[in-house]
This record gives sequence, structure tokens and C-alpha cells, in this order.
Amino acid sequence: MNLLILMLISFFPRPVCPPITENDYQLFLTLKQYYQNAFTPLPALPVNPRPLSNQLVIGYEPDKLPLIINRLQNLKVEIIFVDSAARFLVVNNSFDQSEPLNNSLNQLPGIRFIEPDYPVKALVIPNDPMFITKQWDKWVMYADLAWDIVTGGPVKIAVVDNGIEYYHPDLAANFRPGELGYDFINNDSDPKPDNPAIENAFHGTHVSGIIAAVSNNLIGIAGWAQIQLLAVRVLNDSGSGNLSDVARGIRWAADQGARVINLSLGGDAASSVLIEACQYALGKGTLLVAASGNDGRSGITYPARLSECIAVGATDDNSELAPFSNYGPEQELTAPGTGIYSTATGGSYREASGTSMSCPQVSGVAGLLFATNPALTPAEARSILAASALDMGDPGRDTHYGYGLVNAYRALQLAHQLLRTTINPAAINPQSMKTLITRRPLIFPPTREPVWVFNSAGMLLLKLPPNSTKINLPGAGTYLLQIRSAHALQPLLKIIVTD
Repeated sequence: MNLLILMLISFFPRPVCPPITENDYQLFLTLKQYYQNAFTPLPALPVNPRPLSNQLVIGYEPDKLPLIINRLQNLKVEIIFVDSAARFLVVNNSFDQSEPLNNSLNQLPGIRFIEPDYPVKALVIPNDPMFITKQWDKWVMYADLAWDIVTGGPVKIAVVDNGIEYYHPDLAANFRPGELGYDFINNDSDPKPDNPAIENAFHGTHVSGIIAAVSNNLIGIAGWAQIQLLAVRVLNDSGSGNLSDVARGIRWAADQGARVINLSLGGDAASSVLIEACQYALGKGTLLVAASGNDGRSGITYPARLSECIAVGATDDNSELAPFSNYGPEQELTAPGTGIYSTATGGSYREASGTSMSCPQVSGVAGLLFATNPALTPAEARSILAASALDMGDPGRDTHYGYGLVNAYRALQLAHQLLRTTINPAAINPQSMKTLITRRPLIFPPTREPVWVFNSAGMLLLKLPPNSTKINLPGAGTYLLQIRSAHALQPLLKIIVTD
């Protein structure tokens, strides 16, 4: 054991990493079923949000857009932009009017909703002091063992944030020329900061380095995953912005094929356009990871609070919840977020603290999961992260740590176990498979061997021990049953449940 490892153990003791067990696998199956149905109803506004005073968001039905635009022009209302894909437009609401604009438009057909736009901000707490060992966070999360399994692959991760210095020497190799990202502040394809000297201009670059700084290049630091980054600029250099731009950035990233969207930002409200954007991205197969907030209080910020997103809190170098980290019932996971060393503007490096720093830890590990198994759904990846996390608070999920501290090595172990216990139904010869149509529960004579039950997509659902006589299938649908003989796998039986 070399001197560096001894120093890491001395300064940053990491939690014990137990092997994946059958209980972890069963928790994954339970969570997968839950997250497949995650849905936030519209709207999800807090009691006393503070909206932007000069912007209003109007959702519309496409066939009524000309009528609505004509009405706005008659009222001399400035239209800031129209998002035809998301079916909303944003108007300047800072003008004299005899009656509220809502009242003037609510009578029109084709109005889906009218609501204020809300501010969001980057969730960072800058901190100058530096640790002797710069990347203690990766050590605590068992990156050394995880990277023995996989270091990256053809996966896209979008960083929805402020400008990102995509030409940083420790980031450039993980961006693709002609596919750098998009700037929704300046409406162009150059998503770098306008003024890198502004205090918070480093934020998006710092977040990007945590996820995917280039490894094994003899400079700087190592990010979690060697994947393709997409820079999506929705905040200005100071780290301020609005929900409508965040929503547009989420949709854009999903349309570019991002498997993970990192949202190290937050606000006190969730508008309809934000919720619809998150649901849109989820429907495109994108995992949404968001920061819980830095107010040190009970109450997760948006968008992390939405059912469609993973809410990530911050832990310190003792794997305890950081004093600034928000918490609450929506808290799903935690990851290191204090004194995190990463890339910064001007080709430099710096430390920063905040749930903005813990969020990309989870996004990076999620990138490794999708590199391991590109067929994973967002619900499956989310469930793997939760089921493999180290329980750090009260037993089970709690409001401070959620399911616990993300452990990259255990997450990849569980992902590989799923690969080993997945079958390809398309590769099965139909002539070798019998079909049984039945109702629940399925009763059968005791078998000497274990019985495994798969869903129609080939994912393992249940493991029954020898001598089992009954299967309680989840519901109506098609299932595949297999007797797991020690000598040979018995042919599959297709079971069609009618109730």
C-alpha cells in the first residue's frame, strides 16, 4: 500500500463497502416499479413563491397560437420567445395595463396555463482552502474499485448550468467539435462564459470536471466518467436565470440524446413548463439528477423536489450531512459536496462546496452505469443507485440521507448482476417454449431447483427457492419462467396472466 493510500485512509476514512446481497436486489426491483410511475401533477407551486416580476409564461394549444399572438399584439405585449416544441411562450409583463394580463387572455380558447416565470440560481458555496489530497470525494465513493470495472463509454451527459469552458485542457477531449452544446442566454451554439472573471462564472466548468474531467492525461484531476459532455447554458455568469430557460435546456439536451442531465441549480418554485420538460426528458430515456439546495433547512428546492428528478444532498469528509445541505422527504441520495476540487475558468482548478458539487457526483456514476449497460432505463438506473447506496442515517430511507451515500463500486456490481440475470426473449426459439394462460396466483408442483421469473423484456423479477409451489405475479401480462438446474437451464415457459 503506497503512501497516498495511507494518507487517504488517515485523512478521509470511507464507509465500509459490503457486497451486493439478495436484499439489495429485491430493493432494486421494488424501486424500479415505483420510479417507472414517478409523476408530478401540474402545477407544483409553493404557497408563497417569489416570481420574476417582468415575465409571464403562457402555455398554448398549437392550433390557437395565431389567435393568442394576435391578442398579445393588440395589447402591445412584448413576446420574448416562443417554444413551439414545448407549447409555451414567454412575454414581458412589465407594462401598464388596465386589467391583469391573465384576465385578458383567460377568455381565449387554447390557453393551457398562464403562470409567472420563477428565478433559479446555481447552488454553490465557494470555498478557497485546499485539501492535501484533492479528490477525497472519489475515494469515499470507491471510485478506485469502480474504475476497475468501467471508466466510460459512448454516453452523453448534459450539464444544464451557466457557461462551461469546453476548451479547458482537462475537459476538451470529452467535448465533440460541432456538438459542444447550446447557449440559451445568447441563443447561439457557443456555451462558454461571457466574462470568466465574474465570481460564479466557474460554476458550470467546475460541475463538468466532477463528472468528466479527462483521466490518465498527466494533468489536473480525473472525472467520474470518460463520456461526451454537452454544455447547456441557461444561467448567466453570476449563476442566475429563470425556469423557462431551464425547461428549454432540458428539452434540448433530451433531444440531443443525453442519457443524464445534471441540474446543479434550484429555485423555490416549479412551473408547468419545467415539470413538462422533465417529463419530456424522462420519456426520451433521460435520467434527471438535481441538487437539493444549500439553505441548511428542511425543504428541497426545485427541480430536485419533482418526482421525475433524483434529489441529491451533500455530505462532508466524514460522510455526514453537510450543514448547508437541504433535506426533506424528497431527498433520495447523498454524495460528497464540501471542498470539492475540480476544473475552473481560465484553465485553472479550485475548490467549491454545495449540493451543486454533490449532484454531479451522482451524474458521473450514472454515466458509468449507462456505459456498462446502455439498455438501462432511467427507472432502472435510478433504482440501482438507490438500492446500492450505503445507508448512512436511520435504517432505510430517511429525510436527511435518502437511501444513503452513493457508492460507485456497489452500483456497478449491481448493474453487472442485472446483466447476468437478464435474458434476450428475441433469441429464444419459439418452438422450444410452451405457453400457459392462467390467473393469479400460479400454483404448481414443488420443484427441486430454483425457479426464476422474468418479465416480457427479459428482466429478472423473482427468484423462488427450491420446493416452491406458488408464484404471486405482479399483475396481468406476459412472463417467462425458467427452472435453474445446476446442470442445465430448463426450457422457458411463457405465462400469460389474464387478471
